[in-house]
Amino acid sequence: MSDKIIKVGVVGLGRGTAIARCLKGVKNAKLVSVCDHNPAILKSGYEELSEAVNDKNLIQFSDYDEFLKSDIDAVIVATEAVYHVPIVIKAFDAGKHVLCEIPSVNSVEEAVELKEAVAAHPELTYMAAENCCYWAFIQTWKKMHEDGLLGEIAYAEAEYLHALNPDEFSPTYYPEGHWRTYQPAIRYLTHELGPLLYVMNDKVVSVTCMEADVHYDPYTPERKETGVALFKTAKGAVIRLLVSFGAYTAYDHNYRICGTRGTLETDRRKVVDEAHTLASLHSVPGTFGANSKIDIPVTSCYEGEDSSGHGGADGKMVKDFIDCLVEGRRPELDVDFAINMSLPGIIAHESAVQGGMPMEIPLV
Repeated sequence: MSDKIIKVGVVGLGRGTAIARCLKGVKNAKLVSVCDHNPAILKSGYEELSEAVNDKNLIQFSDYDEFLKSDIDAVIVATEAVYHVPIVIKAFDAGKHVLCEIPSVNSVEEAVELKEAVAAHPELTYMAAENCCYWAFIQTWKKMHEDGLLGEIAYAEAEYLHALNPDEFSPTYYPEGHWRTYQPAIRYLTHELGPLLYVMNDKVVSVTCMEADVHYDPYTPERKETGVALFKTAKGAVIRLLVSFGAYTAYDHNYRICGTRGTLETDRRKVVDEAHTLASLHSVPGTFGANSKIDIPVTSCYEGEDSSGHGGADGKMVKDFIDCLVEGRRPELDVDFAINMSLPGIIAHESAVQGGMPMEIPLV
């Protein structure tokens, strides 16, 4: 292993603080600087990270342009979801590698701009921070599919349920103008679509979508809190996705993949961090019946792994990013993957606005 040290800065110290904490355990990385335009968040994030990485010499910035002048090789972009692309482009223009939170883009135009920016800087690395692709069971499913255990995939589905307890509804829960008060839930689908496309090695080409008119939270009336999308893939499969920021269940992800020689699904009786995989496989006789599924005891992390940070996913994601920079290899979650998992949510919402009209996903 190389002794090269990647000097990292993080912008956006809400979510970014949790990601940057993971750098502590990565041999080839050092957190150097932090940035946030909100003074209170900057102060608390700086203090937390100084303690977490045991370094009182972190440099803090409230101005992003000044932050980019600091002695860093890479930037973790973890600002609010609607601002990612312009911040990424500035980082590239400053000669910095980028690990960017999701969704990667917020419009077709941004997808084009991001693709062009990455192409203009072939010496730099862009990686999408879709941490759910790093869950152990997703990695296991991918290997099983590559080994031919599922055959051809005909259908896949996933659900993201993430809501507040109605007792917590209030007009001040989110700051005024926060993206979570108005962004349609279906646009935030990469935690579901990303892992499925990662396992399937596929991309979606068209979508039809419907959004519920029923509201859970009376203080977010502009947001479509529940959306269901049906996608067709380039390889001929169908994907169903449900994203709800209102369903009366605190937090869960559910996944299923159906192939011509096997089916995999998460155990919905438990939250995703604790759920085993249930499987029916042609290669294992006697597992075809509903009551004879195989229990594959792998959850969000493998036995012995650190389960902190979204079930261990954050740490593995950050390490992979640093390893890519040290080894000079292209990340699997590159700009094409980023666009392929982000753009469909945007088009899905447009389909819903037009009454569920089928729409093609633009090629970028």
